[in-house]
Amino acid sequence: RQLQSILADNGLSLRDVVKENLYATDLDALIQHSGLRKPFYDGTLPAATWVQVERLFMPSYVLEVEVVAQYPE
Repeated sequence: RQLQSILADNGLSLRDVVKENLYATDLDALIQHSGLRKPFYDGTLPAATWVQVERLFMPSYVLEVEVVAQYPE
């Protein structure tokens, strides 16, 4: 929801996302729950890179999401 808000503040939506980078502390768990992403992107998923990391900046976090969005022409 936070990403949706940031995108909206810039006149964009998740439909404008062309690249998604996910950093997870447990890649197997991420893969197991990957279907949860589809509703956010309205069924059309962007190009993606998923990376497993030992930990994130906040040790309690298990997932960090970075997206690249493109303004429509």
